[in-house]
This record gives sequence, C-alpha cells and structure tokens, in this order.
Amino acid sequence: MNEEFGIAIDIGTSGIRAQSYDLNTNKTISTAITLRHPLPGANVVDHLHFALEIGVDEAHTLLMRAINKVISNLDIENIRKIAVCGNPIQLSLFNNIEIRDLAFWGENALKEQNITPPSRKSKVIKSSEIGLDAGDDVDVYIPPAIKHEIGADALAMLYKSDALNKNEDSLIIDFGTNAEMALIVEGEVYTASAAAGPAIEGQTIEKGRLASPNTICDIEKENEYWRMKILDDELFTCDGDLINPKTGEVIEKGVFEAKGITGTGVIAAFSLAIDDGLMNNDKIYLQDDVYLTKDDISNIGKALGAFRAGELTLAESSDIYLDEIDSVYMAGASGFYVDAKKSLKIGQIPPSSAEIYQIGNTSLAMAKDIVLNPKLLDELQEIADNIESNHIMLATSEIFEKIYSLELAMYEQGMPFSTYKQWLLKYGFQDLPPIEENPEIHKLFERDIADSGENPIKTVDISNTMTTQFDNCIYCMECVNNCPENALSLDGEKFNLRSDLCSGLGCLRCVRNCMQNAFKYNQFYEKSDDL
Repeated sequence: MNEEFGIAIDIGTSGIRAQSYDLNTNKTISTAITLRHPLPGANVVDHLHFALEIGVDEAHTLLMRAINKVISNLDIENIRKIAVCGNPIQLSLFNNIEIRDLAFWGENALKEQNITPPSRKSKVIKSSEIGLDAGDDVDVYIPPAIKHEIGADALAMLYKSDALNKNEDSLIIDFGTNAEMALIVEGEVYTASAAAGPAIEGQTIEKGRLASPNTICDIEKENEYWRMKILDDELFTCDGDLINPKTGEVIEKGVFEAKGITGTGVIAAFSLAIDDGLMNNDKIYLQDDVYLTKDDISNIGKALGAFRAGELTLAESSDIYLDEIDSVYMAGASGFYVDAKKSLKIGQIPPSSAEIYQIGNTSLAMAKDIVLNPKLLDELQEIADNIESNHIMLATSEIFEKIYSLELAMYEQGMPFSTYKQWLLKYGFQDLPPIEENPEIHKLFERDIADSGENPIKTVDISNTMTTQFDNCIYCMECVNNCPENALSLDGEKFNLRSDLCSGLGCLRCVRNCMQNAFKYNQFYEKSDDL
C-alpha cells in the first residue's frame, strides 16, 4: 500500500500549528509549531493594518513562506490533502482574497468604500493556486465562516464543543490574543471578538513565550513558596523548581529547565501574586532567570479585563445573567493549560462558572477532522448556514466601552474592585455574581493537541529579515535603541528588520524617534528582494 499523507494547519494570531497524518491508517505522524506569527504586530488588527498599508500580496507572501517552512518540518512526502483553519483575517491572507471588508463595519461603510465582500463559504482549492509547497495537485480544504466577521475558528469552537446540540445556555471562549467568544442562549448564538492582546499568550511579557517545551505553564502554592510547572518535549506538564517568589531563592531544584513563561503561567503568577500581596513588587521571581515585572502584571491585567468586559457585554446584549449560564468551554492552548479555578477567581471566565470544560485546540482539531473526512466540509457549511448569529462589534459597543474603562481604571489607576462593582450598577448593568467555590472541571485530553504523533514536536524558526538603506540617515541609532522588541539592527549602512519580531504599524517607535525623518518603514517591503 502506497503511503499517502494529509496535513491540518491552524493559523493563529500568535503562531502556526500543523500536523501530518497517514491517510491509510489515520495515525498522527508529526507536529510542528511556530512561536510567533510571521507578520509584524501582536494581534489581528495589526495584521489587518499591515496588509492594508503594505499590501495583501506582501502579507500573503510572508504568511505562505512561514507555512511552507512548517510543512517542510513535518518530514513527509506524497501529501494528498491539506485543511486549514483560522479566523477570517488569517484565512483571507492565506487565500490572498479581499480583506478590506473586515476593516469596515456596516453595509453603508462598505458601499462608501466600494468594497464587495468575497465569499467565505467552504471551498476546495489547489495548493499551486496559493503558493503552497506541497505538490501542484494537492487539494486544500478551507472551512466556512459563519458570517464574514465570524470565522472558521468560531465555527470550530461551536462544532468541537458540541454545545449547539445541548439543551443548555453555554459560553465558549478561545483563549488567544484575539479572544473569540460565543454565548448560546436558548439556541441563539451571540458572538464577539475581544482584542485581549498578546500577554494572554505570553507575548509582550519580558520573559514570555508561546506554549512550547521548557516553558512555565502553571504555578502551584506550596506553603509560602511557588512550585513551577514546566512543559516537557511532548507538552506534558512536569514539576519544576520550588521558588521563593520574593527573592528568587531555589528551595528545591526540579528536573526541567525553564526558558520562558506562557500566558497560562503568567495568569497563575497573577493569581498567586494577588493572594501573596506581591502585585506592587518591582519583580516577581520564578525559575532560571524567568521573572515578571510591574509592566508584565499591568499587561496581563488589561488582557484579563478585555475577557471580562467582553463576557459581560455578551450577557447584557443577550439579556442573560452570568449565573444563568449552564456551562463554560475553554478552547485554545491558553484555555487548556491554564488552571480553570485561577481563571475563575481573577475574572478570565465568569465567577459563577459551575461546569467548566477545557477542550484544547479546536481549530487544529477541526482541520484534522476535515483531512480525515473531507465530506465533513459540506456538513460544516450546513451548520454555518443554519446558525442564527448575532455578532456584537465590541469596538463600537457602548456597553463594552463603559465596562472596559472600569477595567483600565483598576489596572492602570488602582481603582478598588468594590468601586468597579458600584459603577457597574450605576451604569445599569448586572452585578458580578459570587465566585463558585466548587466548580466541576472537565479536562477532555492530557494536552491541548490531544495527539502529537509518533515524532517529537518540532519548533520551527520562521524568522524573516528585511533589509534596506535610508537616504539622509545620520546613523544616530535612535531607531534601533528604541525598538521595544529588538527587531531592528544596523549592519554597516544597511538596516535589518525581523518582521516576525516587529510590533508593526501599531508601534513605529523607529519612525517617531528618527530626528532626520529619514526612517521609512514601508521601504523594507517596497525594496526588499526577499518578497
């Protein structure tokens, strides 16, 4: 029997995950992941802005180059099928189709801009049409969006949780940089997307990394000390060092070295810091020179605030109280590895959550289902067509604006939580219910990617360096010295930019700090021979 293989790909805002499968046996062969997204920026808005300003073709080229690197690291040949899942922006960049409709809200705005939204229904295309290095005649399966702004990733949450087939009111959240939320009330679906920011996945945290081997994914209290929990090479959780978080003293050495901390680890540290009165410390010590700063704590607080404000906005919009929600589903790597009780305590999920399911990477899981059963694509389109969905645009929601302003007041100005609750009532919103003491927590798998395959997980380097020179530059180094991500460097008279490290058009400190007005960000892409 000839070996034939399929590939499932999840294009997330913070990185890419892919798996290969033996189509004769349905066995998982290998898994490859990236620790960053190839496009500059920390969230989908940054990626959309980049594509609009620099060009969709350039954004598509950067994305495909990274995906091709990931595919090559799966170490297989004779690829016959590929399925890809992600949010509308990522799948539009993958397809290299119109993306401007995702930047404007409402039919009138689209008419004014003369934009015709493309179809985002399910489809099958050939790999050669979009630049995939997998063979010219390989079928690429793309699942449907529910609406143009509610993507295949949201459909994956609903499908893999099976919440649509249950007679209960449920809240489903994908715990990523762009937190997709779906609230099902009496069979009707209310959706929203909260730009929680990269801190939730360990980015913009000084020692942060995406979930990967040798990262701190959780922390447990042992007397007055903290026990680090480290991901091993297969993404299983193992004991790390026992640490005094105030001094960094190692009380007991663990087996695994820590190279960084994930968003789930940061959330655990955030929760324990509240309990131990460490929120105002200049530094919270963890393991192997991994630590949290005051800025880190502030960033994760604002990210958590986006979750709570989004959940409250959905509840207010659907006329349901948070304590009336029967079950909560936590999707994505962050939603899987985080301690659900800590999430409940610090407001990442509703405090009254009594039935909690941690279901892992639903986007990759649905892509796998499609690869192994391509007929599922038609079923998914039918599900998408039948969903009665109400999308709440948080960017224009007065409810969200008011609630998130309270969150910012807590984490930036030190407003007491009691005052926060008083303001909720003044605005006419529901009060936050008390914290559930004994929630039922169901972890459906041992890790967020249930089966990583026969081979060790590979972490793929997708670094991409763009090079250019600027007229009138005096080489004062202000641009390089003010780059917050160390994405910029100078080699002789040429500037090098790592696109995967760059914070993108939402930052531009390089441009603002150029005394000669010589620094032209777009020039890296206009003149680069790499694209």
